[in-house]
Amino acid sequence: CQGSVIISGDERLNALGVTQAISEKFETYIWDPKLGHENIIHAERSQIGIVFAEAGLTESGGIVLFSSPEKGRSVSLLPETSIVILRKSDILPRVAQLAERLHKMAQDGIRMPSCINLIGGASSTADIELIKVWGVHGPVHAAYLIIEDC
Repeated sequence: CQGSVIISGDERLNALGVTQAISEKFETYIWDPKLGHENIIHAERSQIGIVFAEAGLTESGGIVLFSSPEKGRSVSLLPETSIVILRKSDILPRVAQLAERLHKMAQDGIRMPSCINLIGGASSTADIELIKVWGVHGPVHAAYLIIEDC
C-alpha cells in the first residue's frame, strides 16, 4: 500500500466523481465499514487520505468532520497527507456558527453523529527537551479543495 490513497466511503465524494477519478490514477482503498479493522490497516499504510468536510472554520482555518460508519475517522488522521473537500457555503466564521447548526439539527430531530472532529492543523509538540516536532499525531500536510455549490 506504499504511496496509496484511502478515500472516505462518503457518498458525496462518489457523487462528485472524486472516488472514480482517484481510483483510475492511484492505488486506492475505499473505507468500507463491513471490513472493520482492515480499514485502519489501509489508513495506516496510505500516504493520502481524502475526506469531505461538513464545515470549515475561518477563525482557526480548521475543518469539521462528522463520523459515521462509512466515513471512518482514521481516513483523516492516519495518512501523512489529508485532502479535504469542502463546499464554499459550508465555510463558517467561527465555532459559534457550527454550534448553531448543531442546535438546529437537534431541534429538527436529525440524529447527531457519534463523533464530531474539529481539526485545526498539523499537530506539534515541544514536550521533549523543548524541541519542536510536527506531525506527532494526525496528518503532517493538509490541503483544502473548496468547491462551489451546485
